[in-house]
Amino acid sequence: VSDKTIFIPTAFSPNGDGNNDEFLIRGAEYTLDFNCRIYNRFGDIVFQTTDPTQAWDGTYKGKQLTNEVFVYYLELSFEEDEIINRKGTITLIR
Repeated sequence: VSDKTIFIPTAFSPNGDGNNDEFLIRGAEYTLDFNCRIYNRFGDIVFQTTDPTQAWDGTYKGKQLTNEVFVYYLELSFEEDEIINRKGTITLIR
């Protein structure tokens, strides 16, 4: 298993239709360590987890967020003493 086996979506649409309603990094459940943080354009952390199976539903402080581009920072490791850092954007589409 390596960082090439994970899939990080670039967009999701939490509109309740059952398709692509959550932001979830696929393949990360095989990591030894995992930390994901998602920020809005103001630098506020709108979602954070150390559980690779926990998805983000597009809410912040209990309220649904509108169409926006967010920045994610991901730190993970598949082997001891190996830390992989990834960053990118995720688009929320309602």
